[in-house]
Amino acid sequence: MAILYALIAALGFGLSAPLAKLLLASASPLLLAGLLYLGAGAFLGLARVGWRRRPAVGRRLTARDRWILAGVVLAGGVLAPPLLLWGLSRSPAASTALLLNLEVVFTALLAGAVFGEHLGARVGGAAVVMALGGVALGWAPGSLTSVAGFVAVALACVLWALDNNLTSLIAEGDPLLIVMVKGLGAGTVNTVLALAAGESLPGPRTIGLGMALGAVSYGTSLALFILAMRDLGAARTGAYFATAPFFGAAGGILLLDEPPTPGLLVAAGLMALATWLLVGERHAHTHRHAAASHAHVHVTDAHHRHAHSGREGAEPHGHTHSTGALEHEHPHTPDIHHDHGHP
Repeated sequence: MAILYALIAALGFGLSAPLAKLLLASASPLLLAGLLYLGAGAFLGLARVGWRRRPAVGRRLTARDRWILAGVVLAGGVLAPPLLLWGLSRSPAASTALLLNLEVVFTALLAGAVFGEHLGARVGGAAVVMALGGVALGWAPGSLTSVAGFVAVALACVLWALDNNLTSLIAEGDPLLIVMVKGLGAGTVNTVLALAAGESLPGPRTIGLGMALGAVSYGTSLALFILAMRDLGAARTGAYFATAPFFGAAGGILLLDEPPTPGLLVAAGLMALATWLLVGERHAHTHRHAAASHAHVHVTDAHHRHAHSGREGAEPHGHTHSTGALEHEHPHTPDIHHDHGHP
């Protein structure tokens, strides 16, 4: 299910590039970023209020989690979207969509170098291949009409990579709450900044379409992305999410009649190879779990054989529980139970 969540999230976000480019004819990049995130926050907020019988999906956020969420809002919500849309306004949608795969590279590098997530040879090799794809796309004549646009999109990818790794630290929280806060916070800031800069609101049709696109491509997509990160970790969820630019590039060619340039085709081939390397990774070894106590949503599996009382035994369920020391071997990913070190 984690892989399926990541792929559906990729489809929703990938198609946002060509569709957002159509809306840029009626709204500035900063204002459109505000509308997209306001749509995401409002939709997930309504879902959270209206879905009263939804299953337990996360633990309560701690004071530390709330500071991390503030960083997520700033990096991934306030700063990155205007950079992306500004670059998109100066480049073809198909090329920009493929360039977004640089987010996978930066996410993996930050996950390994800063956040201590185990990567492995295939993940490192895939990051290099993905970077070469970005270089091929940026240097090929006709792929990008503006070097400044290329740099803006790359910077947006760095910020979203930071966003991904910070979000992985709070992925056990309620994804609807996280996206609601991120959407409403970032959307409000970007909209206010756009209006303060003298930009005028577009017509009701553009506002409605922008918020609807944000609800699907930013709101629902991000909630599914968070659910996937619980089991896969930031780098590997990003690997599956790397299919998003291919959906976006296809949308740019089909919806906007953008021709597939040689640079785009070379970049697509390299990025497809990198995605295959990431998806084909297998990781298993004997590892030891230290005794710990934590709270998160889980099912009764090899890592959760503790006793329950009352309704706590329903599947899935969430509560504070203790896990004893355990040593075993099985395929695993850097989820909440497998953040151990590696030789």
